[in-house]
Amino acid sequence: MFMWSGAIKYIRLEEGLKAIDLHVKQLLPVEEVEIPDAYGRFLAEDLISKIDVPPCDIAHFDGYALRSSDVEQASLTNPVKLRVKARLYPSTKEPVSLEPGEAAYVATGSPMPMGADGVLPVEASVVKGEYLEVRHRVRPGDHVIKAGNDMRQGEVVLRRGHRLRGQDLALLALMGLARVKVFSRPRVCIIPVGDELTDEGNALRPGEVPCSHALMISSFVLRDGGAPLRFARVPDDLSLISEAVIKAANLSDLVLTIGGASRGEKDLVATAISRIDGAKIVFHGIMTRPGRQTGFAVINGKPLVMLPGLVQSTIVGYQLIARRVMFKLMGLEVDDLTIKAKMACDLRLPQPRGFKRVVFVKLDRDGNSYRAWPLIGESALLSIPVRAHGYVLFDEGLDHVEKDSMVDVYLLY
Repeated sequence: MFMWSGAIKYIRLEEGLKAIDLHVKQLLPVEEVEIPDAYGRFLAEDLISKIDVPPCDIAHFDGYALRSSDVEQASLTNPVKLRVKARLYPSTKEPVSLEPGEAAYVATGSPMPMGADGVLPVEASVVKGEYLEVRHRVRPGDHVIKAGNDMRQGEVVLRRGHRLRGQDLALLALMGLARVKVFSRPRVCIIPVGDELTDEGNALRPGEVPCSHALMISSFVLRDGGAPLRFARVPDDLSLISEAVIKAANLSDLVLTIGGASRGEKDLVATAISRIDGAKIVFHGIMTRPGRQTGFAVINGKPLVMLPGLVQSTIVGYQLIARRVMFKLMGLEVDDLTIKAKMACDLRLPQPRGFKRVVFVKLDRDGNSYRAWPLIGESALLSIPVRAHGYVLFDEGLDHVEKDSMVDVYLLY
């Protein structure tokens, strides 16, 4: 059994990430799901189109399909008459062929008749009885979407690891797919720890705090493709914490504890974990502020992340450490969304020597670029991440950032 000394030993963030990569080896299996159930899931394979999309030339506008060679000399003073042979719609199944001097009405999305190579929009059309009068030239390809213009057979349209969005599901349906291979959702047990916590949503009594952090982390897990399982709050008791962690490890792919990770009298999570057979605390403390009390452990090979209880530290610990574990379980790299922005003002970075600094920022437009306004305040203030669009991770040793400096903003979405 691993014996926990009780001391927090801070390590560099990069060391912590390497340790995660070394200890998280068990990849989740691949499963097939129906397309309507694939939203937000991560592809487990490259998707290659087996067909051209569209499968044939189609009309891009409502109008009249015709042979451009028939109307090369068409003008207001010399209109060309074409006989309207047929009317075509997206549901039309029988092929139609145009001979010289003929046209066909086409609705948007209709298959182009054979022989036709252009469309005269309905707004520019003059129809008299069975004849269309064309009063200006139509060039080959006008208002026609060519076969394979959207996708070509054999083309890789989506890569392994891509997270499926609504527009992607539409694409899969166009490709004729009914099911798709995706990574299983990591099952994530979330254990809020603290005597003060309550699951009640009514008026709070003195000494009570709602389990709001667990709700927040559950939402992050959903956002990142996981399946959260929220445990009832656990009081500051070594035995009860150990019992909850063991139960959670048996039910999940990843365990997250919230609170009880610092060095106070009632910060018992690390000690409780150390008393579990088969447990190993890999690190407890990263050189990042906020979030420095974050820890990582394994219990019989099952990963566990200890998140601090102050809300900004909770968020940072999840974003930098827990998220890494989740994606590692799926065999994927973390898909951070970042944008470039200019610092809107000078910024001082008081920090312990050697620590990276996370600063939440609010973005606004500055012409064609963005400005990042730092939001400074104590780690317990929830209003700061609520107002923030993202955060900036500043390197250790940096104590001053000048106005207009370019920074990478990690988006919180």
